[in-house]
This record gives sequence, C-alpha cells and structure tokens, in this order.
Amino acid sequence: MQKLILPKNYLSYSAMTMWLQNKARYIKEYFEGGEKLDSKYLRFGKESAKTRENREVKPGEFPELELEVIIKGVPILSKIDFYDSNTHTFEEDKTGKCPWTPVRVQKHEQLPFYATVLRAKYGKKPERCTLNWFETKEAKEGGLHNEIEFTGLVKSFDREFDESECDRMEDLILKVAEEISEAYQQYIKDQI
Repeated sequence: MQKLILPKNYLSYSAMTMWLQNKARYIKEYFEGGEKLDSKYLRFGKESAKTRENREVKPGEFPELELEVIIKGVPILSKIDFYDSNTHTFEEDKTGKCPWTPVRVQKHEQLPFYATVLRAKYGKKPERCTLNWFETKEAKEGGLHNEIEFTGLVKSFDREFDESECDRMEDLILKVAEEISEAYQQYIKDQI
C-alpha cells in the first residue's frame, strides 16, 4: 500500500460521506480550502447539540467523546455524541423534520462507522446503539436563529451490530482513504 496523504491527516465520517456523495464538493472544501457547507439546519443541529451536552452524566458516561484510532493504516477522528463505557453502547442525536424510522436507522452508515471506531479503540464492537431523533419545524418567531425550533417530539431507535458490518466498514474506510490520497497527491502535483 502506498503511503496515505490526506488533506487533514485523518478521515472522519463526514469527510468519508462527502467523498462518496460529492467528490467535487470534497475537493473544493478539503483540497482548495473552500467554504464549508453551511445551512440553517446544520447550524441548528450544532447549537442544539451544545444544549444536550448538559445532561446529567454518571461515572463511565462521556458526552461528545472524541476518539482517534488507526483502522487499516488510516488515521480516524470521531466525535460520538454519547458513550457509556459501563455498557459499551453509544447514542447519536439527530435533529430535523424528516422522520427517522427503524429502516432509516438500520441503513444509516454513521452508526456502523462509530461501532467500528469503538471496536478499534476498545477491542470489541458495541452490541447496540441508540439514535435519538428530535423533530424540528420551521419557527414562526423566537426559535434558534429565528428559523427552526423543536416540536417536542423525540423518538429513540435501538440498532444492533454484527462483526461483518465492522469488517465491511473497515474495508470501506481503507478504500475511501486510498481514493482521497491518490486524488490529493495528484492535486498537489498539478499545483506545482
């Protein structure tokens, strides 16, 4: 394997997803230092995460757990919304008006990505996680940024993992990192 050269020296879930979904946007943001994607929905999600971080934390529980691991030679940086070391489970919080369903949760690749990171860090995969959906709507007045507010509806979905999902995710991480590295090295050569 050729030495990996990544624009930020690590791969995150959001960077991996951006590469898979929109390479042109990834190149503009990560190679060229262009502006990050911004919207009222992203701003609301970030701001509301700060308020949820203030929940009561017991020994062994970690809100906003930041992990750095190496998976198949790829440096990974992850920020998991909530991790419980007592049960080796995690939670991911989502906001938005588009409903989350059990099928959507099962297909959401961020969850096996985090399970794979936790397996790399602690030597075993989590058996399950919980995705918490906080429904939002357009604000009439007074909402965060006067644009979006919570409806009060919260739904939680449990999701289980098996080893094959983590193995598949490791392969995907390596594939994406190699593609990014190859494109980035070509980009650097083209700038000379």
